[in-house]
Amino acid sequence: MIRTSLFAAIAFAALATTACAQEFDPALYVVRDADSTMYLYGTVHVRPRDTDWGDQDVRDALASAQEIWTEIEISPEADQRAQALAGQMGMSPDRPLSSILSAEENERLNALTQRLGIPRAYLEPMQPWMAGLTLSLIPIMRAGYDPASGVDRAVDAYGDANGRTMRSFETIEQQLGFFAGLNDETQRQFLLEAIDEAEQGPAMIAEMTTAWERGDLDALERAVVTDTREEYPEVYEALFVRRNNAWMEVLVRELEGSGVDFVAVGAGHLLGEDGLVAQLRARGYTVERVRN
Repeated sequence: MIRTSLFAAIAFAALATTACAQEFDPALYVVRDADSTMYLYGTVHVRPRDTDWGDQDVRDALASAQEIWTEIEISPEADQRAQALAGQMGMSPDRPLSSILSAEENERLNALTQRLGIPRAYLEPMQPWMAGLTLSLIPIMRAGYDPASGVDRAVDAYGDANGRTMRSFETIEQQLGFFAGLNDETQRQFLLEAIDEAEQGPAMIAEMTTAWERGDLDALERAVVTDTREEYPEVYEALFVRRNNAWMEVLVRELEGSGVDFVAVGAGHLLGEDGLVAQLRARGYTVERVRN
């Protein structure tokens, strides 16, 4: 379903459980040629506070890297810019949210906002995609999750503290544009599924996060990539295919140089036939899973 698959690809938050130490083995890959090494780490963007973000293999790989790549720039300035842009791109004051829903759908939305304890008017000026994400995030964050605890931010903090060169694949304008560019019907369906399933979000994402912690790539691929590709091809094309293809050009260029790179992107981007691992292998690179 779009809400589950899409939100998992973006946030991948977990319920307040963490795998035992012997089961904590998130997916890390390595690509090598004669004079360069590249680590690919599949991340989750939201984690409970005080939970681990990588095992010893990940920490060793990160320590060896000269350049560290994340999806977007991570900094207080970038966060402020993201908030401002979300206010611009995620709002539609001339088209109230209620106007795109039927009477019955509005009743369902009103009932959900009452249960969540948020003002219905708060959502009214939002674009459907923004309202859907908001409804999905509120239960997750109330369950104890903090975007500041995401794996990407931990990787970025390490790089900043240790003088690494920090790189990013996209701007926040581009990233928000992937959602804002979805057609009206896809956005509406995203909102409707968020209304129906928002309160189930923590339990749904918990199962996926357990798979992430254990490095269960088959389960992750089914939940995050396959469902989106089969049920919502437009979303899959926007969030996975086009972005992965653009990132591949950067990765190949880096591999043509020398040194060690560490690439931390959402785990869904590594998986499936259009994922970075499959694309690198199709271009003749040997990509190996690093296992502890």
